[in-house]
Amino acid sequence: MELQREPETVESFNYGIPPVGQEVEQKLDVNFDILNTTDPSYPQENSIVGVRVFFTFPFEEFIVGGSVSQVIHIMNREIKKPSDLSKKEANEIAIPVFKIIERLIYEVTEIALDRPGLKINFAPNEQ
Repeated sequence: MELQREPETVESFNYGIPPVGQEVEQKLDVNFDILNTTDPSYPQENSIVGVRVFFTFPFEEFIVGGSVSQVIHIMNREIKKPSDLSKKEANEIAIPVFKIIERLIYEVTEIALDRPGLKINFAPNEQ
């Protein structure tokens, strides 16, 4: 699968202290949207897919959350709905977005906590 990627976009990122007396649930939502173009010269055989990840990760000392997205052009393949992508293809498309989230969490926790940053890993299971 040949991909051309637009730059990743950090739409929001929040770091904060957990609310007292409230439990915050972990959330990880990955959304794939098939995007259309108004450019008549865009190749009909290509597809445009948007991936957006919404996340909330509560830890003992802090909570991080936000959303990160990216637009990907899939060359020489028509995708009409997200289910046209195999699990492997969906993982390949989403990996750069997850890498940005990993880096954001590492860098912000390193600065905020004044110690080595928190490393998280979204590597897919290869089962």
